[in-house]
Amino acid sequence: MIDALCMSGTYPFRYLSMSTEAVASKLALEGFRHCVMFNLTALFHRDPWWANVEFAKEDPSVNCTIHKLAVFNPDYEDKLRIREYSKMGYVGFITSPIYHGYRIMRRSVISNLIEALSNGAVVILNLLEDLRQMHRAYSFRYRIMLGELNDALMTLKTTVKRESGEFRVLLSHFPYNDLVNLRSLYNGDIYVDFASSQVLGAPYSHIEELVKLYGASRLVLSTGFIMKYPKSSILKLQLSKIQDKDKEAISSINAGGLYGIRT
Repeated sequence: MIDALCMSGTYPFRYLSMSTEAVASKLALEGFRHCVMFNLTALFHRDPWWANVEFAKEDPSVNCTIHKLAVFNPDYEDKLRIREYSKMGYVGFITSPIYHGYRIMRRSVISNLIEALSNGAVVILNLLEDLRQMHRAYSFRYRIMLGELNDALMTLKTTVKRESGEFRVLLSHFPYNDLVNLRSLYNGDIYVDFASSQVLGAPYSHIEELVKLYGASRLVLSTGFIMKYPKSSILKLQLSKIQDKDKEAISSINAGGLYGIRT
């Protein structure tokens, strides 16, 4: 299996802290052979550059191969940094509007997201958790509205496909209802995971509905570990009533294609 999104580092408001090696070791015990990981510590910096530099240097010896994502604030970064992150070996960029407080349709944000996608990287729009559960210090942060998200996806897709032919965007930790309602607005290419805002992940019936809405080839298995329990995502997939070939695709094949991971 491939974990399409997990995290290490420190989350200061929840007293959570786990090393990169510990996270990968735990996932290996659960049956994952590859994991795509970002560093939580970097998420709490307006400028995540140095936290990303340090994370890139980590190379623990574990039985689960780690593929790294750079935390990315597209309202703060520039095109030179995007290229430097790629040189560091990052397979993609993860950005969270509710933590960095930017509007996704701002011109500088769209420009930097287009640059990242055009350089062949994956971009993950990550909510991480429901705003109602967030620490009061972050209660003022901006939340993506579905109409604006639709406009951003259409803008990104039109530009990136024209330039490179690829459009690799993943929506992560979006509430199930938002994913359902988005499909009535946006019917284009997009990847989604089912590490929902619920602590134990989406009910397995939600997985069945997401397959109908987005297609089995566009869903990926994301644990959300260390913020979520890793086994719950696996069990939800196993208990769902989708076809076995679709379960295989979601557990490994789709994430491999999204991130360019050879299994």
